[in-house]
Amino acid sequence: MNSDFTQRVRTIMKAHDFLLGIGDIASATKVSQRQLRYWEKKGYIHPAKSSEERRHRKYSYHTLMKVAMIQSYVDSGYTLSVAVEKASQHEEMSNALKHLIGDRLRDFNILEDGYELDFGMVEGVSQDKSLIAIMRKDRPTEFVLRNNSND
Repeated sequence: MNSDFTQRVRTIMKAHDFLLGIGDIASATKVSQRQLRYWEKKGYIHPAKSSEERRHRKYSYHTLMKVAMIQSYVDSGYTLSVAVEKASQHEEMSNALKHLIGDRLRDFNILEDGYELDFGMVEGVSQDKSLIAIMRKDRPTEFVLRNNSND
């Protein structure tokens, strides 16, 4: 069991104050700082914090993901405005996934060829069973109900 690690992941997933500089965002996404400033001017992205003269911008992890998504659509041939629209449609889903992990992750185990994530009990199912996601390299994720044991 990795309960200490699991608790740390849950806390991190609930955090809202990961802040990155514009250079960090540019480096991670291969979108130039100039382009990021243009996207900000157009209202496509927003810094979480900036100095009064707007010389020192700090962006959230969420913005990093949005920039990466926009750029992936642009790289696929979409115009910038369509890429922004498509990326915005996926924002709610990424927020939901972040909430799911922060709220439901109960345990995390490393397997020889992957990972197991315990998402706890499932409503309407016996209280002695937990939903387990089994993630193995080069295979689809499996979900199983596993008996909770105190052995």
